Formats: sequence, structure tokens, C-alpha cells
Amino acid sequence: MQGPFDTKRDIPLPDIGTIRDMLTLIRDDLQRVKALERAAELLSATLAEIDMAERRRLAPFPRTLVDMSIWPYRKH
Repeated sequence: MQGPFDTKRDIPLPDIGTIRDMLTLIRDDLQRVKALERAAELLSATLAEIDMAERRRLAPFPRTLVDMSIWPYRKH
């Protein structure tokens, strides 16, 4: 989400699928080089975090968080 003070307002936000595909390709290339296997493992962990964040973002809010009937009524 872009704010009013964002200096790069006209630049489109990157698609998470594109980032995931790019990191997957880089990880696959790194796995082929013996000396870079640790970097490939770190990219695998990064991809797992992206998947976890995407699942969390798509998860529905619990009804109790948005149900206003459970909150005390205040008089101003």
C-alpha cells in the first residue's frame, strides 16, 4: 500500500509470484554449485517464509475480532 509520502508512487508494486519465481530460479542455479549450497538453503528458507506470509495474508479474520457486539459500548 502506498502512502501519501511515497516518493515512488508511479512505480508498480512487484508481484509476489514473480519474486517467488525469480528466487526459485536463483536457488536452483545455486544448488548446482557445491560451494553455494548454503546460499541455496537460505533461499529455500526465504521461499518458505514468503509462502507462510502469503497464507497468513489470505487467511480470513476471526469473527470475534470484527464483531462489535462483544466490545463495551462507550458514551461520549
